[in-house]
Amino acid sequence: MADALGTRSPAVRSTSRIAEVDILRGFALFGILITNVVVATSLWSVVGTREDPVFRFGGTVDLLVRATVDALFAGRFYLLFAFLFGYSFTMQIAAAQRAGASPVRRLMRRCAALMAIGLVHVYLLWIGDILTLYAFLCLTLIALRKLRPRTAVITGVVLYAIWSAWSFIPGSAGLLAFGEFVDLPAISADYTGDFASTFAAQTALAPVFLLLIWFGQGVPSLAMFLIGMAAGKRNLFAEPETLRRWSFRALVIGFGLGLPISAMTFAASMTWWHAPSVIHGLQMLVNPAMTFAYIAAVLLAAQSARLGRRTALLAPAGRMAATNYIAQSVVLMVVYTGYGLALADDIAPLGVIAIALLTFAAQLVLSAWWLRGHAYGPVEWLLRAATYLTVPPWRRLQNAPPGA
Repeated sequence: MADALGTRSPAVRSTSRIAEVDILRGFALFGILITNVVVATSLWSVVGTREDPVFRFGGTVDLLVRATVDALFAGRFYLLFAFLFGYSFTMQIAAAQRAGASPVRRLMRRCAALMAIGLVHVYLLWIGDILTLYAFLCLTLIALRKLRPRTAVITGVVLYAIWSAWSFIPGSAGLLAFGEFVDLPAISADYTGDFASTFAAQTALAPVFLLLIWFGQGVPSLAMFLIGMAAGKRNLFAEPETLRRWSFRALVIGFGLGLPISAMTFAASMTWWHAPSVIHGLQMLVNPAMTFAYIAAVLLAAQSARLGRRTALLAPAGRMAATNYIAQSVVLMVVYTGYGLALADDIAPLGVIAIALLTFAAQLVLSAWWLRGHAYGPVEWLLRAATYLTVPPWRRLQNAPPGA
């Protein structure tokens, strides 16, 4: 079946997993990890006063690390997660239709479970949680599920463009801008203190940062949900030739628009110049183009005979994306806060990146190992149980594909 835009009905989609989606989820986990650890440890190592906060690590190498994250990571990978959420949304609907079940009821249960997990995550582990936001926005996506692909794309682009307008307004930018809302040096002292002070700070800040995340990422995430849903309705990842043509275009346009702006963002983060507010606004505006360029680069690598096997290593981690996302927060809190070693003010940004790379490498290995014997990751198992109101098999059935 096809609509006027050439969209195949999700109901006829194969029951097999789409490898590209899992690979991209794994890649998104990497970008989210790098962004989160640098942001978190920078905030947890602020010194000075509330009126004049400064980073504890402010040397050239420290600036270089933060500038690289600002220029190439920040603001891109949560958009990638959102795009993949929208794409997977259509797969959830297709699965319900194949089973003769109500997609809305299933999705509502999944949203409720995701919200519950997200609330535990944000109050106990990571104040930058996105699961609660995704659970809430999923309700909007359910209401908009019947939009035609072209309408969904146009709506997403317009939403993002309108939201980006505020970023052109002159004002503070960067991590220290959070000092307008909270006492950063005091937070740093709490998070690098003992377990009790970290727990008290975490639970007190959770509602504040939850609102900040919802405000700052809500509209952009919804925009990418819609674009991802449109891509899912078009079965973008199931059409190799279409995907290849789209990838080359996205690569050229995304990097052509994004890299020059990112270079200026990098220079500003290195304090080589005082960038006008228009640069910050342009960076926000072109972030989705950079995100799609990253997607294109990964997909082209996955289709390459030389790089295909290497990119496939990301897939197991992507199949357990929710589990790995929360596991990253556990490592973050144990290593850098009073929950464990409290090293946020002892390890410079370059060391933080090194630990993050080791963490992600371990997740790749552990995810592949886990899925050899289990059908789902632990968090995915809980989500599936809530979605289907059944008790999924804990161990993988012999000869069954992982995550089937």
